Amino acid sequence: MKKQGRAALVVSYAVLILWTVILFFPIYWLVITSFKTAVAVSGMPTYLPWVDFQPGLHAFEYIFVSNRNMVARPFLNSTVTALSSSAVALFIGSMAGYSLARFRFGGPGSSGIAFAFLSQRMFPTAVLIIPFLLMYRDLGLLDTRQGLAIAYCGFSVPFVVWVMRDFFLGLPVEVEESAMIDGCSRLDVLTKVVLPLSAPGLVAVFILIMIGAWNEYLFSLVLTFSEAITIPLFLQIQTQTTLGTAWWNLSAISLIAVIPVVVAGLALERYITRGLTFGAIK
Repeated sequence: MKKQGRAALVVSYAVLILWTVILFFPIYWLVITSFKTAVAVSGMPTYLPWVDFQPGLHAFEYIFVSNRNMVARPFLNSTVTALSSSAVALFIGSMAGYSLARFRFGGPGSSGIAFAFLSQRMFPTAVLIIPFLLMYRDLGLLDTRQGLAIAYCGFSVPFVVWVMRDFFLGLPVEVEESAMIDGCSRLDVLTKVVLPLSAPGLVAVFILIMIGAWNEYLFSLVLTFSEAITIPLFLQIQTQTTLGTAWWNLSAISLIAVIPVVVAGLALERYITRGLTFGAIK
């Protein structure tokens, strides 16, 4: 029995290691390509720096020195629109989610209202992009950060409402009642009791909607032209140069675009894990 258990353990680790290699190989390929020269990219596939090819920093020189102003604008646009839209959507959605969790509503009730919010996520983005384009043209919001932030916020709020409602339902209502008996108002209970207890859920939802806004492509493609383009659209533009696709520059830009989200996820890992698993242990 011990031999069988040890063999099963070895097989399990072998499968996990193989799957890890498969998952991380594209990231590894992205990293080494960002250090390759044009000759190394266009030749035979190479995998090991200083063995198969001589790495260089020309792609990062292109980003941070030669074309830093051109590259910095999409990063700034993505940062501003992702953070602002996520913050506003989190505030609106969490307030709505708390209301649906703690107050009674007539008609369809809180569950029906929450489902109505979630139903907005059922519509494909492509179906609504033309109305957005016509509306933004009349409002003067085309090619602006404000326009993108509003669009991202509108599509994020239903998700925040649905998730945070379930999270607030999992919090013990007796704690809020005790605080109100001690003289706290409903607003005091919300700011001093509920929000601190719900910090893991708030952080998890904020990271999820921020990643969605950071990686969004279709709205940026249709609603922006030059001033407000974001990183996904900027990456697509890099494949349409007259000299062909500079895969080394494209890989370096993609690598830098991934780093902020990865750093945020690692820094807030304990909050994200607790927030995503909270509903499973109620």
